[in-house]
Amino acid sequence: MALRVIDYPRRGKAGLRHWLPSWRLVASTLIAFVLLVTGGAWAVYASISIPPINETVTQQHLTVVDDKGVVLGRRGPEIRQDVPLAQVPVPVQNAFLSAEDRNFWSDGAISLTGTARALLNDLGGGSTQGGSTITQQYVKNAYLTDERTLSRKVKEAVIALKISEKQPKSEILQGYLNTVYFGRGASGVQMGARAWFSKDINQLSVAEGAVMAALVNAPSYYELAPKDPSIMAKLQARWNYVLDGLVTMGKLTPADRAAQQFPALAPWPRPSSETDNQDEYLIEEAIGEAEQKTGLSREQLETGGYTIYTTFDAKMQDAAAAAVKAQITSQLNASKRPVDADVHTAISTVVPGDGAVRVLYGGDDYSKEAFNASWQGTLSPGSSFKTFALAAYLQNGGTVSDTFDGTSPFHLPNSNTVIPNEGGTSYGDVSVQYALNQSINTVFVEMGQKIGMTKVADAARAAGIPVTAQQQSLPALPLGVVSTNPEQMAAAYGTFAAHGSQVDPYTVASVQQGGKTIYAHQSLAKQAFTPQVADQVTQALQNVVTNGSGGGAQLADGRDVAGKTGTTDLPGDGSKLGSVWFVGYTPTLSTAVAVWGQTDGGALTPINGMAGKDTVGGGAVAAPLWAAYMDKAVEGTTAQKFTFTAQNNQAAPMNPLSPSGSTTGTTGATPGKSSTGLPSPPSPTGTYQPPSPTTTTSSSGGKSTTTTSGGGSTSSKSQPPSSTRSRPTKPKPSSTSSTGQTGGPLPQSSGG
Repeated sequence: MALRVIDYPRRGKAGLRHWLPSWRLVASTLIAFVLLVTGGAWAVYASISIPPINETVTQQHLTVVDDKGVVLGRRGPEIRQDVPLAQVPVPVQNAFLSAEDRNFWSDGAISLTGTARALLNDLGGGSTQGGSTITQQYVKNAYLTDERTLSRKVKEAVIALKISEKQPKSEILQGYLNTVYFGRGASGVQMGARAWFSKDINQLSVAEGAVMAALVNAPSYYELAPKDPSIMAKLQARWNYVLDGLVTMGKLTPADRAAQQFPALAPWPRPSSETDNQDEYLIEEAIGEAEQKTGLSREQLETGGYTIYTTFDAKMQDAAAAAVKAQITSQLNASKRPVDADVHTAISTVVPGDGAVRVLYGGDDYSKEAFNASWQGTLSPGSSFKTFALAAYLQNGGTVSDTFDGTSPFHLPNSNTVIPNEGGTSYGDVSVQYALNQSINTVFVEMGQKIGMTKVADAARAAGIPVTAQQQSLPALPLGVVSTNPEQMAAAYGTFAAHGSQVDPYTVASVQQGGKTIYAHQSLAKQAFTPQVADQVTQALQNVVTNGSGGGAQLADGRDVAGKTGTTDLPGDGSKLGSVWFVGYTPTLSTAVAVWGQTDGGALTPINGMAGKDTVGGGAVAAPLWAAYMDKAVEGTTAQKFTFTAQNNQAAPMNPLSPSGSTTGTTGATPGKSSTGLPSPPSPTGTYQPPSPTTTTSSSGGKSTTTTSGGGSTSSKSQPPSSTRSRPTKPKPSSTSSTGQTGGPLPQSSGG
């Protein structure tokens, strides 16, 4: 006879009782079931561990802002930046609790009824249900996926229980708020607030916080609300539900509830503008410099939640773009004038004495042309380089009242090489100031010969312009046969505005992560020139604007301006203009403007007749562009006068050189001698060995000229223009952005 473990059907019982289980059997079965379920649940609980947090949750995007906190743009795979819970206003926190989990602070980590309802619905074949607590939602966002399966719900509940044992409620709420999705590509409350209200989370009102909480229910669906009245009605209904819940929770009085109005939403997508096209240039430069300064890779910057605080001014960048459009591009007509198809413009503005770069304009639209010529390329500055020859001359004892022979051409000693003035004009004996005003080539070449080209090169280097040993040996060095760019020139001229204090240009003020500063810029100033010499240069350059080739740079409000024009030629007979410049400064801003010709393939082209202009030169094109931009750049700021160092070395206001006094010749006649008693400039420090007879092209502040001697081009042989330049789609600016020697060469022509 077989052994029966379970007495069922019951022996010895007849009828219905034979088939009814005994209470002992029922009790033991229930106990066994409970033990089985409990054991199974414990086994499941023990088998599921807390996984590593999702990589996408740890990745926070990079934000780049200008000097006033205006967001220039963001980079990274996840548009999210974490904020501490303390930064989220309590009424906004309560709005989320009202929408998602009103008993969050008192109840457990999981909702048994909600989870059971979801499980039963799943088992019955219905749609996957919610019913999750904030803790469960945080677990799903941070540790799991959006996979809609039964197993994911089980894991969600188990991990929620384990997380609640390890983390306090406040930490869980903070994690939830930083990981929830709000639509419009924004994750986390900080970016959600910016996407929907163009505000930081700590600036949201109760009504705005209620909208944020309402969005969590169906963020992608609610994105369409501004354009679909029916969806907007549903969003507003959800918003009302959140506010009513706040009243129920005792977090909002009925009177305050009645006063709430649905807030205005920020437009989406954000309206495009010229700023959008310009921001990309600034962002790329900032990331490149931040890589260099912090040692972090681009990937680390773009996924680590960093913020780059730049020196840029978005409003000024817009002003530069608008000025170029008004002064240059709107007047170009490539179908009518082929030359107009290849005209390019670059502008850079730097703060004197600090080096902060406010503007780097190098193109109309980053999506069409990613190369930023204001700092990535190189270009000959032409006659705007004469300022450094002047500084060297003054530093070696000369004065602006000293006279030189302005006869054209100038014959280089021990050589057949000659250098003419613009149009071959001879001026006779003229003062240095008059030669600067009229940009007389022969005077500055003779000046360089007199003091030695080494000192001219050293003065340029001291101001921040690189000059090679080969360039230093060229007879036309004072005419600008060097490779530089607008950013370097703006910074170098800023040296004179800052009384001789030289600082390298920079674009990254600081880099922060989670409120902690990991890098902060410190400008290292060097005294490149004595204050007296620097101030004499400023006075002389003021005269160029008031009485010389830079007259077009005078500003509408009459504030002080000092600057110099420049024009360069392409190799040849001097009839082909390569580029035009104006570099100048006010007491607070130094700006360089360059306009040149270059094909998409990188070939250098002349700009004669661009925009239908009869006269193309630094004074005719670049100076008016400089003024049009700077009028907007300084708008709303207090006009300051230049201050000059007095005999006792104390900075004190002084009048600039008289427009018609003894320091300036207006007709080419020999001006009066200086009464300062300063000694004549010293003899050259070494004997100059000129190259074999060549042709040296050069120009003045207006139209270009050519120096002929029956040979090739001296400067073009030492400064050959590149036939190509890089055109990256998404360039990664070199870490050497402060020197600007990357990206691809621009015209490197001689002279002027």
